[in-house]
Amino acid sequence: MRNLTIFLTIFIFSSYAYGEFSLIKLGVDDNNTVLVTGGIQGDEPGGFMSANLLARKYEIISGSLYVVPNLNMPSILKKSRGVNGDMNRKFDKISDKDPEKDVVEQIKSLVLQPNISMLVNLHDGSGFYRPKYINQMMNPNRWGNIVIIDQSTLDGALYGDLEQNANKVVDRLNSKILDPKHKYHLRNTRTSDGDKEMLKSLSYFAIKNGKSAYANEASKSLPINERVYYHLIAVEEYLKLAGIEFKRDFELTPQGVKKALDEDLSVLVCGKFLFYSPKSRLGYIPLSSDGKLDFDCDNALVALTKTQGIYNIHYGNNIITRFTPEFFEYSNLIDEIGIRIDDDEPKFVKLGQKIVVDSNFMIMPKDGVRANIIGYGTTISDESGIKITKDMIKSRFSMDKKEQIYRVEFYEMCDGKDKFIGMILVEFAK
Repeated sequence: MRNLTIFLTIFIFSSYAYGEFSLIKLGVDDNNTVLVTGGIQGDEPGGFMSANLLARKYEIISGSLYVVPNLNMPSILKKSRGVNGDMNRKFDKISDKDPEKDVVEQIKSLVLQPNISMLVNLHDGSGFYRPKYINQMMNPNRWGNIVIIDQSTLDGALYGDLEQNANKVVDRLNSKILDPKHKYHLRNTRTSDGDKEMLKSLSYFAIKNGKSAYANEASKSLPINERVYYHLIAVEEYLKLAGIEFKRDFELTPQGVKKALDEDLSVLVCGKFLFYSPKSRLGYIPLSSDGKLDFDCDNALVALTKTQGIYNIHYGNNIITRFTPEFFEYSNLIDEIGIRIDDDEPKFVKLGQKIVVDSNFMIMPKDGVRANIIGYGTTISDESGIKITKDMIKSRFSMDKKEQIYRVEFYEMCDGKDKFIGMILVEFAK
């Protein structure tokens, strides 16, 4: 059962507003909810990409799971551990003047919700932890590939046998390791004995408030898909410990994870424009002449920034495409359009959708509406009623790197200046 709720939706322009993150609720709320977080440190993509994949690609069959993939989105955008210091060292004390105070307080409130029974933090650490010194990358001062607890037990808490449960996760991870040097270990920081840094952490905040908490670290020496592979093995074991049943729509192997991470992105802007598998640079994009741009996306790691008139679409640490705006007054004249696909009978398609054709398509004429097939014509004219094949469209106008996807824009024909209605994408399967 899937019940998805966005706690704080992200709208981004030239900068990211502090105090905003996304909470995705999966399953049906109960008093045994597991909370998984990623992205508290923006230079640890294995953690936030894993949490995002969990939110997007898993279905909870029974039980309750909350996921926050983007605890510190400003740092994710900057590829920084923390643009205002390490957020994971602000859960003991924080200044009223700290720009992250609001978001830290919101995270605390979330953890303290009565239904939260377990917290799992996902991180990336350097090298590979070993209890004894082996070499520069494998020694007690490294944090890669470890399961972390703050203490052995937490009396009175659900899943309070922290060490016992963490060892089950370690065993599960080591049964699935890809290379012997990736071996996982348990690391008990014994925080209450005086670990000054861990005393300030989110995990220990949970522990102090009677909530079982665990952290999983994957090595920064590994490629992203392998880090995500290990993180998700750990998360699945914690879900099993909590009796939460789930399924996913990809194979949990390094190859399956890579395929899931590489899947095309869809981004809907203002309900008017759809990006799909974008290239590094797109041409002019019709935006509202009133300057308002709500960025509506179901992917918590996608964000929009603006630099010197150019818009950038981010996916986690990376800018995936840039575009130049062209401003129009918007119209809601229609919300669907008739299209003939591969010579079949015409059907109506909602604007903001992507259709797939084998060989050709035709936009059916509509009074007062002008169709503009980007890359087909060179003059401003209605391009409906024309049977279009792929070779009739200039490939440089494609939306994707494979040059298979093209956009069709629709305008209300007005005296003097057209109004932008919306668009569809057309993907040629062959």
